[in-house]
Amino acid sequence: MNEYKKDYPVLIVEDDPIIARVLETILKDSGFFVDEPVNSGEKAISRVAARKPGIVLMDIDLLGHLSGIETARILFHIFNVPVIFVTGHDEEDVLSHAKEADPFGFLVKPINQNILNTTIQVSLNLHEKIAGTTEGKTGGLTQYQCDELTGSLKPVLLLDDRNRIIWLNDAAEYLLEKSASDLLLSDAPASIMMEDPTSGESVDIFSLDPAYERPLKLKDLQHVKQVIPRIFMINDSFGDISGYFLELNPADE
Repeated sequence: MNEYKKDYPVLIVEDDPIIARVLETILKDSGFFVDEPVNSGEKAISRVAARKPGIVLMDIDLLGHLSGIETARILFHIFNVPVIFVTGHDEEDVLSHAKEADPFGFLVKPINQNILNTTIQVSLNLHEKIAGTTEGKTGGLTQYQCDELTGSLKPVLLLDDRNRIIWLNDAAEYLLEKSASDLLLSDAPASIMMEDPTSGESVDIFSLDPAYERPLKLKDLQHVKQVIPRIFMINDSFGDISGYFLELNPADE
């Protein structure tokens, strides 16, 4: 168990600060490294994008636009981070809905320290086995894409499998002239409309080949801006399409 405690930091996503601190204390007393807790799905995605944890403890009821179930699905299927639900709900319909996120565990509050430790260990063992499969080795973001999330100065966005914007960096906010809160969960094709700068015809960026290198004009902005879009599919650990990685490279660079 010690290797897991050392190599797999834990992120707590909980909107009740008292419960968050209790969980943090339990984990630290058990020898885990614990990241600073966050209280919403949006903050969880941003934190995971910035520094990927080994495992996440997720409340189902969260502040903000994203539920714990939606957030858990994104974290596992796009970032390849396993999630354990820690919730006050034990109703059958809640459990049934939670299964849609493919969680690695489901614990009901109040939390027992030994059960929590065992659940984390079992979850990490299972995740390692999944990661070792053919599909698991290529599941989630590539290392290049992970590096781009935190280190790139060019506009980068993440979309889910329904083409909704689930994360974008500061450069993308500046380029699109909208805040992340305004764009979160919006339909990407409707929010990022482009046209051929010569013909004026609308262009569906989802139909473009990744090698497409022609500049396109962004529509409905205060300033004229042209970008060279590059979009890549993200597959999850089961080989299914889980989202898209979108770069909007300014055409004048």
